[in-house]
Amino acid sequence: MNRRTFIETLGVTLGGAAVAGTLGEILDAKLAAKPLHAKDVTEVPINLQDNPELANVGGTYHLEYDDLSRDILVVHVAKDQFVGVDIKCTHRACEVSYNPDEKNLYCPCHGSKFDVYGHVLVGPATVPLQYYHAELKGDEVMVTVFGPDDKVPATCIAPPMDTTSHVPVDSSQNK
Repeated sequence: MNRRTFIETLGVTLGGAAVAGTLGEILDAKLAAKPLHAKDVTEVPINLQDNPELANVGGTYHLEYDDLSRDILVVHVAKDQFVGVDIKCTHRACEVSYNPDEKNLYCPCHGSKFDVYGHVLVGPATVPLQYYHAELKGDEVMVTVFGPDDKVPATCIAPPMDTTSHVPVDSSQNK
């Protein structure tokens, strides 16, 4: 680690600690965010105990991360498996929703459908939704968020097109 990186990391750590002491839980997601290697790549935690709507399979959570101008729909697609995608449809920017019965995302405005990784299944949308890596770590779902000018992290590159067959069916429909 070079001196500049060390000083930047130290500054972020000390600044985060000072803010955390002052603002406490108000900025929970932003304070707990962990910078990764790219300029604006961050892991944003979502605590499942604090957000029970995401705890059960089929549950969703609207993650708004203003620092990087991101609105993400996080979905609990199977036991211990989560995904995140841009919440705005690429056709006309309506908010997409998750259909747990069909295990896909749909746009209520014009009927576009996407698989859980954001690939277009049915138009009129022709551009996929941006996919974000989401991983269960303890009692938190860590979502990898990145800035619009960042290279898409390798973990946030959606799998190949035939993705719905890779989502296991969980008959218990709970955490």
